[in-house]
Order: sequence, then C-alpha cells, then structure tokens
Amino acid sequence: MLGVGSGTSADGVDLALIRVEGEGLQRRVEVLAGGMHPFPAEVRSAMARALDWKLPEVAAWHARLGALFADAAEAFLREQGVAPRDLLAVGSHGQTVFHHDGRPEDGSLQLGEPALLADRLGVPVIADFRTADRALGGQGAPVSPFADWVRHHGAENRLAILNLGGIANLTLLEGEQPPRAWDSGPANGPLDALMRADQAGDFDPDGAEAQSGQVLPALLEELKSDSYFARPLPKSTGLERFGRSFAGKIRVAAPQAPRADLLRTACALAAWAVAASLAEACQQPASRLALPLYLCGGGIHNLALVSELREALPGCALRSYQELGGDPDLREAVAFALLADAFLADEAASWPGTTGCRTPARLGSCFLPPALPHKNAVQAI
Repeated sequence: MLGVGSGTSADGVDLALIRVEGEGLQRRVEVLAGGMHPFPAEVRSAMARALDWKLPEVAAWHARLGALFADAAEAFLREQGVAPRDLLAVGSHGQTVFHHDGRPEDGSLQLGEPALLADRLGVPVIADFRTADRALGGQGAPVSPFADWVRHHGAENRLAILNLGGIANLTLLEGEQPPRAWDSGPANGPLDALMRADQAGDFDPDGAEAQSGQVLPALLEELKSDSYFARPLPKSTGLERFGRSFAGKIRVAAPQAPRADLLRTACALAAWAVAASLAEACQQPASRLALPLYLCGGGIHNLALVSELREALPGCALRSYQELGGDPDLREAVAFALLADAFLADEAASWPGTTGCRTPARLGSCFLPPALPHKNAVQAI
C-alpha cells in the first residue's frame, strides 16, 4: 500500500510505502520506505491564501494538485525500485483547503484529483476519507486514530499521541477499546502566519525566535477565551480559525509587542490547549496527569513549543514518536495507507469517540483507473 497526503502546513507531499498482513488489530504493519517531495514555493504560497480563491482557482488547483501528487508518487516509487503494479492500492488524502468550524454540514474540502492519480499509477486509489464520517454526523476529523490504534494499542495501558501540524490533534489509546481523539486547537498555524505576515519566512526554524521571546500573560488569557476551547470533545478545527486570521487577532491584541513574544505566547496557548483537553478526556487535572505523550509532526522541531508543553504537563513523559517504532514525519502518510486498507477490508475507521459520528464509519471512496479494461483492478478489491 502507498499512503499519500499533504498536511495543513502545505509544505509538500508526504509518502509512505507499507506492507500489511492480516486484518483488525491482528494487522502486521511494516513501513518499507517514506519520503517527502517539497512543493514549489508558488504552491506553498497559493495554499496559504486558499480561503481567498474564487471558484475557477479551486477547480484548477484540484487538477494541479492531483498532478503534483501523481508526480511525487511516481518519483518516489522509482526511487524505491517499486513498480506501481506491485501496489494493491493507494490511500490519498489530498490537500485540505477548507474545514468547517464545528458544523459538519458546512463541509470539509480536500483537493487533488484521485482519478488522475489512479490513471497515472494504474491502481485503485482510495480517497475522500472525511465525507462518510460527516454523513453520520461526525466532524470528519481527525482521521489518523485508526492507524494509531492498529499500530500502537498494545504499547501501554494508556498513552496519547500528539501531532503538531498546523493544528494540534490528539489520539488517546486505552488498550484494545476504540481510540478517542480530537483537535485541541492551534499548533504551527498561527506561528507560521505571524512569520509570513512580516515576510520573515514561512516558519520559525526550530522555534529559535519564539525561544528568545517571553509569554505575555494578559495576551495569553485573552487568547484562551476563544470559544473553540470550551467546546466538548470530540471536536475539530482548521486554519480557517487558527491560521492567518488568528495571527491577525494576536497582532491586534498586542500591537507593540515584539514578534518573538507573540510567537512564544502562541506556543504557550497551544500547549495549554493540549493540556486542558487531555485533562478533560482523562477527567483529571492537567497538573496530575501522568501518561506517556508521544510527539510527532513538524512542531516537534519547535523547541519553544516543546518547552511549553513540558511546563503545561509536568507529570507526563514527553517522548518522540520514534520510541513507539514510528517515524514522526511519516505518521500521517502511513495512516492514509492504512485507511485505504481498512476500506478494502470493510472495517470501521472512525468512531463516536474520535469524530462524534453516530455509529462507527467506514471511510473513503474508491477510484479505479479510468481507462478500460479495468477488470483486474475490480477483482483486486
């Protein structure tokens, strides 16, 4: 199986090649290879302003992103010496350009034409992982907990996995029972937006500037009043709330503050939101929580953000996702491949405790190679 996708930071196409044997919690998953093909600067810039697009741009980027995903998949497979025909299927998440703000009926949009990818590789592509969940009243996010559950349910009696992308999301595993999951709030989204607004780059490398700043208590308390943090679990959000517009609110609230202080305060807010939501899920004060918290996603490289997490969760052991046997930068690409595997196995991949859906949901839609004949592809699935 090949997993393909791009996170909310929109820095490139993530890919993971995996081998899967078995079904359910008896699956044996081997990650064979992984990589990332960076987007050109113009693509990253375009994704950052996706909310400003008009309809023709949405249609054009749906096609162009499909081609970019196909280019990346073909190049990656060549690098690994793997023929596309050796794949059973591809799990393609696409690029999220819009996600509702708590009302599933407002939709969630991922671009990158799956049929184009299916044609280029000549194998079935499983995509559109959010729609079925929303049809059942769920948030449609997060979608990675299925893979966390399959791969790591036996690692500890209870553990949490924190992905620090544009948005921070958590998976809580408690043995073999279905996982719980939610978006706690912002992570890199407002940090990157603050840097871009000053034309200081796309992000703060290693959180170096944030480390030089200090938390502004009054600003932090004002930011905590955002209504998202009071919503019950499970919940989801996106850069529509915690991206460029939120960075603008931070600037307006403290117009004279150095950018370093704004970045550090945004890191503290992200850490507080993680701790508060984890305390809610575990029904225990954040200061008394004691469970392993495995970190993945681009935010693990932000030393200021990690430092604030340690302060917000003093009793939790913060560990790299590598200690669970996974690559922190490949977790989501592996998750998309496993979502495709779950679809083919007719298994649920989201639950009321992960997205708020009414009943467990099978996620995805199948796109066969469009050129006839495709009987072999049909038989394969």
